[in-house]
Amino acid sequence: MKYLSILVFSFVSCITINAQSRINSIAYQKINRDAIVNDIPFPESVTGKAIQDTLEKLGYKGKESKGFTVYKGVKLSALGSDAYDLYFMVDRKSKKEKELSVVTMMISKGFDDFVTEKSDADLMRRAKTYLDSLRNAVAVYDLGQQVIEQDDVVKKNEKKASGLVADAEDLQKRKKKLEAEIEQNIKDQENQQKELEKQKQILGTLKSKGQK
Repeated sequence: MKYLSILVFSFVSCITINAQSRINSIAYQKINRDAIVNDIPFPESVTGKAIQDTLEKLGYKGKESKGFTVYKGVKLSALGSDAYDLYFMVDRKSKKEKELSVVTMMISKGFDDFVTEKSDADLMRRAKTYLDSLRNAVAVYDLGQQVIEQDDVVKKNEKKASGLVADAEDLQKRKKKLEAEIEQNIKDQENQQKELEKQKQILGTLKSKGQK
């Protein structure tokens, strides 16, 4: 467990070094909005599930809306004391960069009151820091999934190994039973041979009497 904690820390540290959230303009409902964007060094599917897992653990469930997953009334200390609607979209970086994804996040104060850098620069600064931290969450999630998958592989192999041990014990029992049956068969053959000789002698005696 200590080794795993060190591994997670080292892994996350490497991810954090390259973390650079930025503000881009993106069209949503035919209006250009300010959005925070960050490149995540993980596939689109992993990144999307990690964000979903992170927010669901905090009690928020997302709903799809025009390419975004929307989490309503989210309160995060990283963003301040108020609640916000968070809009997330995760895309593959490019056809050639399948292992990279781009996360786009928009913030609304409710009723489509989207935050811009001009309207609340401080909140947008905190939002960039938060999105940087999500890179770490994705890294931890991905490593956790690998641990779960490997644990499942280990359990399957343990089950197979236990099954082989049980099979060996069963084969040993069958072997002993077979050896006992073979031994008994040899004794039965010897007894039967003796009985055969005995009956042949009787038959010979009877035939000799008939020839007199």
